[in-house]
Amino acid sequence: MISQEEQNNASDLAAIDTALLAAILNTAVDAIITIDERGKILSANRALQKLFGYLPSELIGKNISCLMPEPDRSSHDGYLAKYQQTGKAAIIGIGRQVVGQRRDGSLIPVDLAVSEIQVGNRKMYTGIIRDMTERHQVESDLRTAQQRLIQSERLTAIGQMMTGLAHESRNALQRSRACLDMLELDLQSSPDQHDLVKRTRSALVELQVLYEEVRSYAAPIQLERSRQSIRELCEETWLNVREQWQTRHIDLVASCDACPPVSCDKQRICQVLRNIFENSLAVSPNGSSIFVDCRTIQRDQSSFAQISVTDQGPGLNEEQRLRLFEPFYTTKTRGTGLGMAICHRIIDSHGGRISVGTRKESDDEKTGAVIVVELPVG
Repeated sequence: MISQEEQNNASDLAAIDTALLAAILNTAVDAIITIDERGKILSANRALQKLFGYLPSELIGKNISCLMPEPDRSSHDGYLAKYQQTGKAAIIGIGRQVVGQRRDGSLIPVDLAVSEIQVGNRKMYTGIIRDMTERHQVESDLRTAQQRLIQSERLTAIGQMMTGLAHESRNALQRSRACLDMLELDLQSSPDQHDLVKRTRSALVELQVLYEEVRSYAAPIQLERSRQSIRELCEETWLNVREQWQTRHIDLVASCDACPPVSCDKQRICQVLRNIFENSLAVSPNGSSIFVDCRTIQRDQSSFAQISVTDQGPGLNEEQRLRLFEPFYTTKTRGTGLGMAICHRIIDSHGGRISVGTRKESDDEKTGAVIVVELPVG
């Protein structure tokens, strides 16, 4: 016969076991849930609240399918019934990655491990659910990094090839131009043939520009940084551009006093500004203005100089906005379509951004396209 003391000790041990089990379940990082053979939830730990947004007490008695999106939600009871009839497991004792549905309806990737337990005559199933969001993000970032590495290696190889090609083509083109110069002297008395020589020379120049632009896009970008004033970069670039657009009466209106100096490669940033200015000049009507506004912004706990260039041209349609920085995309009858793609690479190499901006409805003067460049301050 068991004494009262032994009964008390047994009762105390059982209480300790229960408390210990509850403590283990509620301090577990992964969500742990138990259901009966019909899918009704019998218990859930606290980690499930963080994962799915439900209090454990809210789920007791509900069907486990409430944590699933369609079509699994409608099919789950059938899965259980089929397993109990055939004993053939699709997930029980195996585990796999599935998609869960939070209380707010959002989906979450999870790793689910299900085991079958027998308590007396009662069959139950315990599931351990682990949030895979971070792991999926890491895997996605790794794939992106690998793709960028492969792209970088390809661009490096193309750049090396194009450097050699541009060098050899430059020599060949120089010889061609020398021959044209000699031929032009012989054709001074033949205006028609003289015009053909000029057109041929122009075609050779365009071919050389093409080689140089492709090489510039493909070659690795090496930066020689120095502290530069945004205003001085804009004004110097504008003066150089205006020399080739003297027939156009267009003004530059720069508001850059609020911008601090930036650490950048002067020649590269001037190349970006030149490309933007030339695109604006090409579409701006005579007597109009091109506006440059600069301000300091905060992003990702860092300071950036934000430079917005706005013209008074027709603006960009939706396709142009989406494809502006794609290699070889152009709306011009002449050109390689690499200009803005090269600008994107240059700004990206500086740790900045370049994008198509949005015109303010309240600003009646600035009616055209808006190009926004962001460069780190410092």
